[in-house]
Amino acid sequence: MPSLSLRITAGVILLLGICFCFFCFYPIHANAPSSLADDETGSKVSQRSDTPHEATAAIDQVKNEPNKPQPQPIDKNDASIQLPTTGQSAAATEDEPQQVDQTSPEEVTGSNEGLTPSPPASAEPIPDSTNQLIKRVEGIHNMVGITFDDGPVPQMTEQYLAVLDKLNVRATFFMIGQRIKYYPELARQVVEQGSEIGSHSWQHDRLDQTTADTIAKDLLSVANQVQADVGRSLSLFRPPYGRRSDTLLTVAEQLSFKVIIWDVDPRDWEDPPPEKIVASILEQVKPGSIIVMHEGHPNTLKALPDIIQKLRERGLEPVPVSEMLNHNQAQLDSNSTIGGN
Repeated sequence: MPSLSLRITAGVILLLGICFCFFCFYPIHANAPSSLADDETGSKVSQRSDTPHEATAAIDQVKNEPNKPQPQPIDKNDASIQLPTTGQSAAATEDEPQQVDQTSPEEVTGSNEGLTPSPPASAEPIPDSTNQLIKRVEGIHNMVGITFDDGPVPQMTEQYLAVLDKLNVRATFFMIGQRIKYYPELARQVVEQGSEIGSHSWQHDRLDQTTADTIAKDLLSVANQVQADVGRSLSLFRPPYGRRSDTLLTVAEQLSFKVIIWDVDPRDWEDPPPEKIVASILEQVKPGSIIVMHEGHPNTLKALPDIIQKLRERGLEPVPVSEMLNHNQAQLDSNSTIGGN
């Protein structure tokens, strides 16, 4: 028989082993990061929904905050500032643009520790297109909207603009506020070329999974940045990944933003060959379509002249989204006038 001391020692070791396993492995399972639902089509929406009253109160609170100093352009000649190079990950600080995750811009799967999805609420699905949420502009016969996300991108935005200028085309650039702050001269070049800027959020966060207050602050931050650096107001907003919620749509509407998604996606962020990008667009496009493409992709840049040429051969002129919206509204006003007479 083992001695009493040996049995006591064995019992203590066993107890310590049980405690070690409990403290090491329990927290991992108890605090696992939340997963976000996959959306293969980009047409689903988050069911998070603040009430209209809560959204309005949040917007009023943001608007009534004490005036903050206007953001100042960053002096890139300052030796104390290190500029990130294109294609490298940039630190997500106030002074440096966050690298955009383009693994799958329209499909998000997996965990995101910065967001905690709310339990699904009982709500009717949001339609793909309304007067405020626009996937394609109905009633247009000879135009398509051409759009580029995720800029500005140094040494690339200029080349996109050069192609557009050479072919006498204007487009809509949905830009990230943090990158506009860092590269304001590129945002100005977009407007000087005749194209327009829309908001693509401050730093490409999942706004469909957050609160009305956070959404309002994000939209107003980008609008203030563009006003300070470019001298233009914003009216178009494309949520990151095309994902939206009832709350996001309510806040955007109350801040007078049209939410612009798309019906033509060549998945150029996967960097397919230029001819495949062209073919994909031609397979999907129709009058009034909104085409989504992305800045910073050489194959998209190479495909752009052929895209424009082939669209024109079909009698479709690439234009900024707002031009289609204004044209459609003018037609509606004209028909209303005729009907009234």
